[in-house]
Amino acid sequence: MKYLIDRLIVFNTDDGTLHLPASDDVIKLALPAARLLETFLSSDGKELTREYLLETVWDKHGLHASGSNLNQYVSILRRNLALLGCHELIVTLPKVGFKLNAAISVDVQEAVTAPLVPSSATAMTMGSRRRIIFAGILLIALLSGAVPGYYYYRDVTDGRTVLQTSDSHCDIHYLKDIPEDERKATLNRILNLIDKKGIQCKKNDVIIYSNEVSLSDKGNSRELLSYCHAGKSLEVISCDNFYHYKWDKK
Repeated sequence: MKYLIDRLIVFNTDDGTLHLPASDDVIKLALPAARLLETFLSSDGKELTREYLLETVWDKHGLHASGSNLNQYVSILRRNLALLGCHELIVTLPKVGFKLNAAISVDVQEAVTAPLVPSSATAMTMGSRRRIIFAGILLIALLSGAVPGYYYYRDVTDGRTVLQTSDSHCDIHYLKDIPEDERKATLNRILNLIDKKGIQCKKNDVIIYSNEVSLSDKGNSRELLSYCHAGKSLEVISCDNFYHYKWDKK
């Protein structure tokens, strides 16, 4: 299905693209962002609670997310829509959730054809430690059901915490912005996991850690520890991924 937003932008739910026909610009959204936008556009302007959005976009697809994840993807949608000329499509309802801005038109446009995203949109050369982190984050995005792209990377790294950098061992990054007073305990937990898994952290390699708890069912959580290996040119060769799920069946 295709939606025409603000008489400017075509959103294709089949491939998750935002297309601006006037300039032929195309942005490919990460899968959770595309699902979130489709949920908004099909809501008929109803108020959508945060719990409903988390359940519909993540939990229903076997994924777990937090309130900060929801805020992050709303921010991604707003920025990408603004890049194409549509502002304030999503309205925040304090202590409730979000809704569509009734002043902005949304129409179903089955006849509009959106072009495929050029392959160059996701092709990026990695030649530095920063780009190793980029590749690792994209890998985790893929494992979480997301589609990689520049815009997704830019917003994800806004909430990243660097817990350890070293000239002799690998760096450790947590995909969440956490307070200073929690970082030591978090780093110790990650180091314990590294030790339990028998990981020998080498120079220029990267540890990427994520821990998410479902808001709709707080008995459920997921941990991911990704150990990414670098080649001679500091490009990512492969990543070893370790999962731990807590699932409270009721």
